[in-house]
Amino acid sequence: MTPSTLTRAPAPDHDDLVDRLNTHSTRYRDPVQSIPWDTLDPNLPWLPDHLISLHGTETFDRMTPAQRRRLSHCEFVAFCELGLWLEMLFIQRLGGNSLTQLYRDPDDYHYQLHELREEVGHSLMFLETRRRSGIDFMTPPHERPPLARLFARFAPQHAAAFWATILIGEDVPDRMGRLIVADRTLPEAVLAITRLHSREEARHIAFARTMIARKTTTMPSWQKAATALMLREIMRQFLDTAFYPSPRVYRAAGLDQPRARAAEARSNPHRIALRAQCAAPSRATLRDSGFNL
Repeated sequence: MTPSTLTRAPAPDHDDLVDRLNTHSTRYRDPVQSIPWDTLDPNLPWLPDHLISLHGTETFDRMTPAQRRRLSHCEFVAFCELGLWLEMLFIQRLGGNSLTQLYRDPDDYHYQLHELREEVGHSLMFLETRRRSGIDFMTPPHERPPLARLFARFAPQHAAAFWATILIGEDVPDRMGRLIVADRTLPEAVLAITRLHSREEARHIAFARTMIARKTTTMPSWQKAATALMLREIMRQFLDTAFYPSPRVYRAAGLDQPRARAAEARSNPHRIALRAQCAAPSRATLRDSGFNL
């Protein structure tokens, strides 16, 4: 094996990190019981203006404060719906782990059970958000990215590409979440939902990063190049579904011509810039691991 086929040395702190993650994950609190639901005030926006998909467009400038507020509610619920879809994919994979993994790497298996518990808790929290909002979910699973769905379901869990996909699905929404919690004028329930999710996802992201580092150590350069092509398309599809709401979202918000509004969001420079901003850390991590995205 030549030097060109190798990347950096194995992450030496993988086992230490897993030990720390297991320790921190034992301090579990039920998300549904932790959120001050009575503060989910329908008279307040649930997203800051600059995180609404139409911000910066002529349509947004013409909208009344009540219309902007309603759109913020629908887009926050859509953000939770995206989270629910991602949690479902991850739960399906972790739930399918066989006992052979327990005997192969009991500490990793232990931590992934913590992740499973946390993802189930997040899902229940998102469902409760939808129930209390009175807004039905707006993007059915068949409208989600097909490649991401297939890859999350069938990719070998021991492969670096699987963990790269997990990183994209967890880190990109987390970057959006950080921007949400920076606005202290939002309802406390919105901030609590986002903070709790971000705090626990930080552990999941750290685990995904160390798994990527571990799995790419001896990965040949040709395989990295081939994998990067697939990851590039997975990321493109995921960013589209994460940042460009379905026409159903605009319809639920009571806006005219929902398909035109969806097209307007896709061409909105502000939204395109936000999409790139939230994707940048994941791209950097994957590039550092040898995947040229």
